[in-house]
Parts: sequence; structure tokens; C-alpha cells
Amino acid sequence: MIRIGHNPNTNMLPMFYFLPKDHPLLESVTAEPTGHNAMLADGRIDMAPISAFSYGEHWQDYMILPNLSVSTKGRVGSILLFSKVPLENLGGLTVALTDMSATSVNLTKILLHRFYRVVPEYITMTSNLQAMFAKADAALLIADSAIQAAQKQPDCFIYDLGAEWLKQTGHSMTYAVWAFPKKLLARQSAELKTVYHLLLEAKSEALNNIGDIVMACQRMLGGSLEFWQDYFAQFHYDLDTTIMAGLQKYLDLCYEQHLLPSRPVIEFWPQE
Repeated sequence: MIRIGHNPNTNMLPMFYFLPKDHPLLESVTAEPTGHNAMLADGRIDMAPISAFSYGEHWQDYMILPNLSVSTKGRVGSILLFSKVPLENLGGLTVALTDMSATSVNLTKILLHRFYRVVPEYITMTSNLQAMFAKADAALLIADSAIQAAQKQPDCFIYDLGAEWLKQTGHSMTYAVWAFPKKLLARQSAELKTVYHLLLEAKSEALNNIGDIVMACQRMLGGSLEFWQDYFAQFHYDLDTTIMAGLQKYLDLCYEQHLLPSRPVIEFWPQE
């Protein structure tokens, strides 16, 4: 049995929609990204689409599954910084950070500190834009919470962090990678391989039937056909050399900004 983390947000549907629900080797554990980060670290699950930042924290103990990620080459549409003032004016003000993400939280800090040269005060809150704006001058929301907040067209600046990252670095941005602890290889290598191929097959079927994914998202959150088609057109669920370069850039900057204690090395599980 391989216990895998199941992320219920719409951007992850292409990874899970066609994954078998009753496979004898699979046990799914549903949580937000930060929940999976903690569960993988303390052994409550065996494999998950964890935050790219969490891989950076545990790179010496984890391996990444090849050809699987959640990435964009530019705007992402669901990692949004809502701000009462332009980004360059946030120095000394308060930014409320979602408690659902590690990658996006640290991406926000890199963009503000390194590229906009501003250092705000940070607080961490549950993802609710109205409550966040009651206590802060800007608010970071991710995934479905960000989409729903943006759909209400709030009277503020809205910055897409995928677009900001591309503008500042020229790189794609990877938000999540599939990882597992290296120690599992000694006792569950065959099971890991089977589950890995199930994930690849589920992803392939979803990308070949994206209309099914779009309709599922409309049932979950509403929105037009055009909105969801455009949304998924931005995502890449593989891990090619271009995406790997963006991932390494992000991890390097996390280290250089003293957000990580060591410079991570990306290590893949070798496949035939």
C-alpha cells in the first residue's frame, strides 16, 4: 500500500480525476499543500504533490518523480497577491499570507525582497480576502480561494505571481513536485513504480480529455467554459528541462534569500 496525498483544488484535477479510486495499492489522504508537506515529512503519507519549497527543505531525504509537476511558464491565474497599493509601496506595510502554501509564500518574499526591494511585515491567516484586508494591506491567496476572490472583482491591485516571476527572472515557475522519501526504495520499490505509472496514465488521460476536467471545475466553482479552458492552457504537468531550470532558479533564490538552510540539488528517481 502506498499512501498518497490527494490535493482537492481544481489546478490538481488533471493529476487525480482519472486516478483509480479503488486500486489495491493506493490509499488517498486529502489535504491542502501545507498539510501534505507535513505529512510526508513525518511519515503519515508515502508520496505527494508537495510544495516545491518543501522539497527544498528536505532535498537530502526525498526523491522527485520524473515528468510530473504543477508549473506555468508565466501567469498562473490562481496564485494571486491582492494589494491595496502597488507592490513597490509595500515596504513597512502588512502582508497577510495564506496558511495553505509554502511555495507561494516564499515566492512572494523573493519577489518583494529581491526584486521590488521592499520588506513588509508578514502575518499568516486563513484564506479569506475580506478578513485578511481587515488586518493587512495585501493578501496572498492560492488555488480555488484565489480564483473565487478574483471572480468577485475586488477594488484593489491583483498581481499574478507566475507572471511576476517570469517578468523578473525569465523562467517558468514550479509550484509543486511529486516526491517520496528515499528510504522507501529499500522496501517498496515495486509498489512505488506501479503507483508512478498509474499517475502518469491518469495525467495523460486527463490532458487528452481536458473537457471533462473543465466541466468538473464548472460544477465545483462555476465560471465560464472559456475561463477554464484558458486557465488550464497555462499549466504544465510535466517536468522538462525548461521547467527544471525554473525550479532550480526558485530553489537557488530561496537559499540566497536565506529562506532555506542549504542550496538544494534536484534528484530524480531514476527510471528505465
